[in-house]
Amino acid sequence: MIFYVQLDGDIIRDVIQYEHGGYQPVELSTPLPIGINAGYYRLQDGVPVLDQALKDEADKASRPADYLELEQRLAAAEAENKKLAEESNTNQLALMELHMLVLSVLPDEG
Repeated sequence: MIFYVQLDGDIIRDVIQYEHGGYQPVELSTPLPIGINAGYYRLQDGVPVLDQALKDEADKASRPADYLELEQRLAAAEAENKKLAEESNTNQLALMELHMLVLSVLPDEG
C-alpha cells in the first residue's frame, strides 16, 4: 500500500495516507508497526526498521518527571544491597576463621 512518509534523513517522523508537501510516497506493507511515527524507525530500502537506540532515547524522554527520581532511588538501593552483601560475606568469612581458631585451641575429647 502507498503511504507518504516524512523523513529526517532516514528516520521516519510521520506516516500518512495522502499526498502532502514534504512527504515522500513509499510502498509499505500493512499493518504498519506500532510507533512507526514516533521517531525511532528508520526507512531502509523501503522497509521501516526499528532503531532500538532511538527508541530507548524516545522512551527516556517521555518518562514522567518523578520516574527519574524513582530510578535514582532504585540505583541507590541496589548499591546499598550490594554493599550489605559484601559486608555479609566478609562477616561470614571472619566467623568461619574464628570458628577454626576456636577449634584449634580446644583440647581433643578423645
